[in-house]
Formats: sequence, structure tokens, C-alpha cells
Amino acid sequence: MHWHGQVVMDPVELRIDEGVAWIAFGDPQARNLLTLPLLEALPRTLDESAAEARVAVLQGRGRTWSAGYDVARIPPEIFSTDPGTVADHPFERCMRAVRECRLPTVAALRGAVFGGALELAVSCDLRVAHAETTLGLPPARLGLVYSHTGLHQLVRLIGPAHTRMLAFRGRPVDAQEAERIGLVNRVVPDAEFDAAVRQLARDIAACAPLAVQGMKQVLDIVETCQEIPEEELRGILELRHQAYRSEDFREGQRAFQEKRKPRFHGR
Repeated sequence: MHWHGQVVMDPVELRIDEGVAWIAFGDPQARNLLTLPLLEALPRTLDESAAEARVAVLQGRGRTWSAGYDVARIPPEIFSTDPGTVADHPFERCMRAVRECRLPTVAALRGAVFGGALELAVSCDLRVAHAETTLGLPPARLGLVYSHTGLHQLVRLIGPAHTRMLAFRGRPVDAQEAERIGLVNRVVPDAEFDAAVRQLARDIAACAPLAVQGMKQVLDIVETCQEIPEEELRGILELRHQAYRSEDFREGQRAFQEKRKPRFHGR
């Protein structure tokens, strides 16, 4: 871990406001490196958020997202030849927790987004990037093979050709290039960045939570299946049925007919 003087920051801080879980992480003096306490705290914070919020926004503290792992302290366990050992490492468990979070997740990206920190961003549902953000996958320049789970997430998001370019060159791309290849959803200039993230979060929080969370589950399935297995299809149909029978749907219908904003309650 990185300690500075006698002050020890909580690795993750949660604030919930109007249905939005604002999650700030890291130590900005250490470039928000992905320490074990941070990786262990983030899944707990996401669980806590899911009980009260409708959307979670992840933000690195200060003016950067995260520089990833400290290269001098990369844990040997994540390079084990035993699949179970790799899958059980706090890094892998944290990435799964982000991907499987019930809430839609937004990564608010600033500054450096490198290595494992890029996988953290890609594990979120949406990515808004500050115009000065740089994103990269440096293992080829360190002599390492990046994890299959992280590479799979990148292929799923930007396709094999762009993933090969990121992985084989080892060089970062700027925010504009990241937007062009689909690595981020939107690039926003400095003066508008905080407001744009807030507006996106509020837009999602204003929608019917059963609908948003249901579509997140469906998208997770259809992105990875050529043909949906019957068991998964039954689950999808049940999600759609629950939303159709919900009070929120009836409220949405009434609000549409009455030309007003709906008031959703997640039931």
C-alpha cells in the first residue's frame, strides 16, 4: 500500500444523492493505484449502493482515474497457472462485482486510465471521458500477457481489431481516439465535464429502475450469446413480464398520456 505521512484515506467513499451513488476511490497522491484494500472495498460499496440508489458513478479522486497496479507490486497470484487461484484474487473478484452490479454503472474518466484501471473502466456500463484523458494497456511494454478476462471485455466492447492495436502497441490513446473506436461513450471538455456526468446520472436515475436493470441483464446475455439458450430466454421473458406488470409501467403510461414527467418507485 501507499502511505503518505500519517493520513490514511478510506480507499472508497460513497455518497448517495437523488438516486445517484457517487463512488470516489483511491489516493490521488499515489495516482489512485489499485491497492488490495481498494479492490476489496469497492464490491462492498457497490452492494451498499444497490440497496439505495438507481445508478452508480465511479470516480477516481482528484484529477485522475487510476494508473492501475503499481508495477513494482503486481501480485504474483494473478499470474498463477491455477484458474481457481486467478479467479479468486481480489482484482478479479472486484472486476466481476463491477460487471455484475445490479445498478447501471458510469465511469467518469479523467487523466490516466492504464492497465487494470482500463479494465475497471471497461467493466462499467458507460464511460464518459474528460477531453484530456489518456487510456492504455501497457503489458506488452512490460513483458506481460494481460488477463484473458480483461482482453475478453475489450473484445466485447471494441472488437478484436482495436483490441489488438491497444494490446500489441502498448501505447495509450487519447480521448478522441477512444471515442472513435468505441472505448468511451462520450468525450467532454473540462468546463462541461462534471455537469455532463451529473446530467447522465440523473437521466438514468429518472428512468424506471426495473426497466433499466432488466435491460442491463438482457444486454449482458445477448452480447455474449449467438443464440440464447432456453433457460436464459425464460429468464429474459420473466424480466420483461415483471416490468410489464409493475406499478412503474402503469405510472409511465399515465405520465405519457398526461404529458408530465413520470415518478418511478422501482416496483
